[in-house]
Amino acid sequence: MKGLVNDVLSIFSPKAVKPVLVRPGLSHREIASLQAVGVTTVSWATSMEELNNAFVKKALDAGAVGYHITHVESHKPGKEQQYVMAATATFYHINHKVAYG
Repeated sequence: MKGLVNDVLSIFSPKAVKPVLVRPGLSHREIASLQAVGVTTVSWATSMEELNNAFVKKALDAGAVGYHITHVESHKPGKEQQYVMAATATFYHINHKVAYG
């Protein structure tokens, strides 16, 4: 959860992006070689936990090793008057040329 909070906070502060890693056991070299490879969205989450779970599943399904949330917005209430969040995230893969020389 700490990774998710840092990910969301980084939307509002200009600094180096540190993606939320979804694959354990990456070496420092692999982490340093991460490159953005695609973008995805979620438009139905009613909590940050749902949002995080959705991006983790999408990243794993896409073979990505991490993601970084780049945009979050809240929409008018959905069922039972809870707000619905929509978000965009960038996926990261290991750049094998850099990581493994």
